[in-house]
Amino acid sequence: MNFITTPLLIISTIQLSVIHTSNCFTVLSQLMTSSGRKTQWNMKENQSADDNFFKHKNILLTGASSGLGRSLAGQFILNGASKLVLSGRKKDNLMETKQMCLDLWKETFGEEVRKPDIPIITCDLAKKEDVQVMCDKIKLDHGDIDVLVNNGGLSSRSRFIDTDIDVDEMLMQVNFLSGAALAKAVVPGMMKRAGSTGSKYDAAIIWISSVQGLLGIPNRSSYAASKFAVQGYCESIRAELAPSNILVSVVSPGYIRTNLSKSAITGNGELYNKEDANTLNGADPDDVAKVIVSGVSVGKTDIIVNPGVSASIGLWIRFLLPSVFQNLMVKRYEKSLKE
Repeated sequence: MNFITTPLLIISTIQLSVIHTSNCFTVLSQLMTSSGRKTQWNMKENQSADDNFFKHKNILLTGASSGLGRSLAGQFILNGASKLVLSGRKKDNLMETKQMCLDLWKETFGEEVRKPDIPIITCDLAKKEDVQVMCDKIKLDHGDIDVLVNNGGLSSRSRFIDTDIDVDEMLMQVNFLSGAALAKAVVPGMMKRAGSTGSKYDAAIIWISSVQGLLGIPNRSSYAASKFAVQGYCESIRAELAPSNILVSVVSPGYIRTNLSKSAITGNGELYNKEDANTLNGADPDDVAKVIVSGVSVGKTDIIVNPGVSASIGLWIRFLLPSVFQNLMVKRYEKSLKE
């Protein structure tokens, strides 16, 4: 295809470091396989609970109250997790997720198979003290965690000049620092079991980032900063944890039909409480969850899900023609001022 050949010829003329070039091709190769088609899934693609990575694993999942978190919870149960610790702010919603998981288990495996343990921990990731309490509780009450899923997140909608520094700090706390604290709490237990399963990876950190962690768009400065932090952090610790057989996988979804837009905050910390058209037309969270589970099961370190055509083109342009990308973002911002 000429569409593929032309960007490769362009990139050969750009002076990039070896590491940066490798990272570019990792992301761009993901885009070549994920853009231009809808997320698809069928049972033949799904690994059974007898041969997949998540069987008999103890999993900690944040942001489990609804949306992608609830969909991920269901997939972990279907893939044979022995313990699934659900965390979120709202206990009632967590109870609904737990009941859904138990119903799925019963429908799939029957009454005779022992049910998984599904404890609940309420936690507001925006509060450092809540996160610390959860870290302590995990160590004391739930033993070693095999898989940490940093899914809890918060978005924002505001110009950076109109954004209070407290909002910047809140986004960093929820989307990045809380996950870093949880990783520091559970990784020592993961490292103790290095080589215990005979597989390439014995444990995993799965961090839900965003396509906006790969490119920054106007009116999302706080959100983009927090997601870029996730990308860089995971890239760094991936090398440190590889000798301990711990997979570090970053998931960068495009738009998903969740409440992320409605629950976003504005520059003064107030609730945005609006549905974006892109979110309403986004991917089904169940489909996204299945792709994530499948990718992690085969050891993928970067998983881009349903980026959409515009984001895919944007990422190509950002890597290959950064000045053109900058001009496009200026035009996007100017258009937003008229809306």
